[in-house]
Amino acid sequence: KYVKRRIRLPNMRYFPERYAERLLDILERGDYDYYFPSYEEIILMSHYRDRVLAATKSIVPETDTMMRLHDKVRLAELARKVGIDTPETITPSSSEEAREVMAKIELPVVIKMRKASAATGFRKVYDRKDLEKLYFEVVKVNSLSEDDLPMLQRLVEGPTACTLELCHRGEVLGEVMYQGIRTMPRIGGTTIFRESMADPSCSEAAAKILRHLDYHGFCGFDFIMDEKTGRPFLVDGNPRITPAVSMAYHGGCDMVDGWVRIVDGEPEKLPSARPGVRTKMQFADFVWLLESYMGSLKDWSGERKLRRQWWADKDFYYDITSLADPMPIVMLWVYILTNLYKLVFTDFDSSQLFIFHNQYVERKGT
Repeated sequence: KYVKRRIRLPNMRYFPERYAERLLDILERGDYDYYFPSYEEIILMSHYRDRVLAATKSIVPETDTMMRLHDKVRLAELARKVGIDTPETITPSSSEEAREVMAKIELPVVIKMRKASAATGFRKVYDRKDLEKLYFEVVKVNSLSEDDLPMLQRLVEGPTACTLELCHRGEVLGEVMYQGIRTMPRIGGTTIFRESMADPSCSEAAAKILRHLDYHGFCGFDFIMDEKTGRPFLVDGNPRITPAVSMAYHGGCDMVDGWVRIVDGEPEKLPSARPGVRTKMQFADFVWLLESYMGSLKDWSGERKLRRQWWADKDFYYDITSLADPMPIVMLWVYILTNLYKLVFTDFDSSQLFIFHNQYVERKGT
């Protein structure tokens, strides 16, 4: 409804080079005012940064800067360097070393892939007898090589606080912060129903990293608020826009307009996003509901209570879809309903159901 032209590109997950070349050809041949990356394609296109910026106006950080945030091991190293709390992390260099580490590491821990989004490969482990099985399950399902094995990170228990910042040369011009009400996967991961809030300690930590990197553009961070001390522990970084941009907009902070102003050379400080604004990712939250029904056999009363809350939710906005533009909603549901079998009959991560084809999977030589 709101677009003048639709362009089909090769599948970015499987054919990243072809995707990039086709997009660059379109940008270089067309007369476009801006190129606005909306997800992980910005990581891929950072390899072609000079060509993008020669063709049109945009903000595309350098690849190494983005990977210091996207790679969870490098992010943890960066956090320690600038004095920000982050859980202890071990990254095995081989399967043999991984087995040795898992035999003696203190539990509970979290298994995480180094370069992933939407909680792909995320596993919480409390029992040692499950650790090795789950670890190598992540390796197998995601076809990880020996030089890209998952990390093991101390589990910090507590609520999640997430941020999205818009920066101009290391200065935060706009920010929204939120706490997850529901996540996918349900044990913890990507927030799919959230509420805006404020926490100065998280804001200061995010600003410290962004200032250190002289960061330019959108970036978000995930923190775990230690339930015992209240201290925030940095656990993830996203060098890109996130769905929270719509929460910021509904809270009075128009980050997209702010991005355009930066690109046009007229950066300005944006108003603070209003706390108490709720948004949800409709399709992902529906999958959450389905998983609740599937989990009823294990905990009927607990799941029933959670579902009652789901049906009672009011006063929220949708992150991506709008009833004023119904066709994208129809196509989303067609895609979801035709792919639900993966949740029942395969080991597919539910958190990836929608974003699987929009994720950038780094390959050697890319």
